[in-house]
Amino acid sequence: MSLYQDTNKQAQWYKLIYSILGNQSTWVAAIGLTTGLFQAIADVGPEGINEPALAEKLGFAPRYVQVWCQAAYAFYLLDREEQTDSYRLAPHMDTLLLDLEEPLAMGNHIQFFSTLCKDFMAFPECLQTGESLQSEVHEPTHLELVKNMTKTDFKMITDIVLPQTGGTLEKLKQGGALLDIGTGAGFALVHYAKRFPKAQIVGLEFNEFIVEIAKRTIAEADLAERIKIQHGDANRLCYQNIYDLITMNLTLHETGGPSEYQNVLQRVYQALKPKGVAVISEFPCPDSVRDYRKNPVLQMMAAMQIHETMANNGMITKKELTKLLKETGFKNVRVAHQPIPARLVMLAEKKG
Repeated sequence: MSLYQDTNKQAQWYKLIYSILGNQSTWVAAIGLTTGLFQAIADVGPEGINEPALAEKLGFAPRYVQVWCQAAYAFYLLDREEQTDSYRLAPHMDTLLLDLEEPLAMGNHIQFFSTLCKDFMAFPECLQTGESLQSEVHEPTHLELVKNMTKTDFKMITDIVLPQTGGTLEKLKQGGALLDIGTGAGFALVHYAKRFPKAQIVGLEFNEFIVEIAKRTIAEADLAERIKIQHGDANRLCYQNIYDLITMNLTLHETGGPSEYQNVLQRVYQALKPKGVAVISEFPCPDSVRDYRKNPVLQMMAAMQIHETMANNGMITKKELTKLLKETGFKNVRVAHQPIPARLVMLAEKKG
């Protein structure tokens, strides 16, 4: 029976085609972002711009501009005005691709995932050796992408999540203490310090190289006197009753395995003041393998686990995280309402 006579085989064939298309659309979008093609089209406005004018505007080869515009149109990234042969951004692409303040922004995600091709190409070797991959996480371009990908996370935490925690927001406004664990290059600390000018802001980062970058980030923001950055391991956190709020954004899964997660959360609990709050933001990994097929975000999480495993990181599901927090002694453990589908944000309170 041929492909065109077997409807089930044909349906499976199309699934493979869609997989290829997803890869190709990522390339097309990443090219448009890194070269400024999307921005140039956005700058023109809704009237659009034709291929020769776009090529002249950016100083690009006309033939290459032509084939890119056609591909971006094919993947619904651009719309086209037939009468003038002009292209404009498809609806909402201005914010989804170019606006770093948009909670659903995907521009930096597209660029980040396009850089992971080296990881996936190295996976066959990792299958044989079981070793982790030394990724280029210290490259300036990588750090910039991570900063922009998580920029809306910090705003989401301060503007949307913290108002769900009762009096925590007011404590920070009046001069409370905040600890950000796994703070990375310091961008979260700068955001928190600006949002809470009276609060004590402290960051903990395991990677000594990244700590130096964070110090520069803080100094460039002229906040060195207000922010304290420490080099240390969350598994060895030893504070007692100091912080009103402890945040961990995409950090817990990088601290080891289930026993390390429990240890870190116990230390977080101890470091909080009575009635202090922990905000744990993680990837929304499903509790069942079957759930990976429920929606595109969970499908993305499945592929992300390949990269995370090669980076020697683990994964935590909603059920596992809830169980860990309750076993640690936290009360009022719950999922926070927030607008970013690629995040699972849990709130937990220390007993008073």
